[in-house]
Order: sequence, then structure tokens, then C-alpha cells
Amino acid sequence: MMRFKTFSLIILLSFFACNTNNSNKEESSDEVSSSIKNNETSLIIEQKVDTDIATFSADGITLTEIKPNNNDKESSLTLTNTSFKEGINLLQFNIENNQNYNITTIQNNYTIATHSNTKIEQEFLSGNNVFLAFLSDENNLGIKANNATLLKNIILNDEALFDEKQAHLFYYLPQNNIAILDFCLVNTSLSENGNKIKVTFNGTTSIIVDKWASYKIDGLSKNKNTIRIELLDKKGSLIPGPFNDSGERTFTLKQNS
Repeated sequence: MMRFKTFSLIILLSFFACNTNNSNKEESSDEVSSSIKNNETSLIIEQKVDTDIATFSADGITLTEIKPNNNDKESSLTLTNTSFKEGINLLQFNIENNQNYNITTIQNNYTIATHSNTKIEQEFLSGNNVFLAFLSDENNLGIKANNATLLKNIILNDEALFDEKQAHLFYYLPQNNIAILDFCLVNTSLSENGNKIKVTFNGTTSIIVDKWASYKIDGLSKNKNTIRIELLDKKGSLIPGPFNDSGERTFTLKQNS
């Protein structure tokens, strides 16, 4: 029986898509029909639109909500590919109701990339390839709408080890020189009396966030920082799932950023 625990990023990446000795295998140009599921099994629970700007702070560090463009709520992202192969795949996306788009992709909650066109080269390895794609706006903030997000487990030569119906947290920002907190939630929402995100900076300062949004980060006194985000239930316990504890991520900010 497979048990999901908190792994290091390297172990986690190997766990879901292992290519050990793949270089010794004879390559084939034939695409393998992969066991994938559409958004019928995964759901983005959209935050209600309001005018309140949420702020959360501790130890001089403040998270301030960045309001999205309401027009983005009608955005739609679909993937036309229905079969995949080991190695490089050319993915074709369709976008509707959005002209100022980027497509952000996250594979196994580790490899993050942002693309400015609808044709993307993506490598899939033998195993479970948990592939998240969502539209991001002109400021590269994630569009938090169900039709603008897709989650697929692309399984090649393996059995399914990832449950798309569970609650999942995916890490997105901050990255180097971007002092913004952003993440993606699937099959869950945040609220004062429900699930929450625990954000820990530099191993010492923890902030509890109960609203899904993008946040500007102020008050970091160092250039090199770490951040860790965890999806907690209403009792403050970590919700089981392979990505619901991001582990420590390192990012560097420019002086006076």
C-alpha cells in the first residue's frame, strides 16, 4: 500500500515520475494512451468576490491581498491532447475569454514554468506525472477560477498513486525577486472556520491565512529567505496529501525589494 508522507523535493519528484534506467530503454515514437481524468474529478472552489482587502501579519511581516481582475473569471483553459508518451510532448491548449494570458504549469509540485503561447513542450516520465496548468494574468498572478485551471495525473507504465478527488495545495510564488505569495487549491476552500494555509517564513515566523488570494509580502528584512506553506484543517492538523506541505522553498529578493 502506498502511503503519502512528507518527502524532500528530490525524493518526491522521483516518487511520482522515475526515469531510472530510462536512458537504456529503446525509444519509441508511439504515443501511449495515458489514464487521465478531466476536471470532472477535481474542482476549483472559487473565492467569493468581495471588496475587503485581507491582511495577515506576524513579527513585522505582512501579507496584503492583491485584488484580481474580475474580467478574468470568465477565462477558460483546455488541453486538446488525449494521449501522451515518455519524453517530450507537444501540448496544445485552447484559451477563451482572455487575451492577456500566460499559462503557468507545475509538474509534481516542483517544476514551475510560465508560458506566453498555447503550444508548450513538456517532458513526462514513466510513472505518475501530476500536471497542473492554470491561466495567470499580465502580472503572472494565478487566475483562481475553475474553468481557468486543469489538473491531470498522466500515468505512464504505472498504476495510479495520486487521488485527484482529495484536497490538494500547490506551491507557486514567491520565486526569486517576486515578493508575492500565490498558490493553487484543488477540491478545497479556505475560511475562518474551515481549512487554512499556514505560511512560515525563515523557519520562525508563522502566519495563518484563511482566504484564497494572491498576497504582497512586506517586512522581510533579509535578501535570502525561506518559505513553507501547509494546508491545515479546521483543527490545525495537516491535511493528508503528497503536496500539502511544500517543504522549505528558498527565494532571494533584490535589495530594497
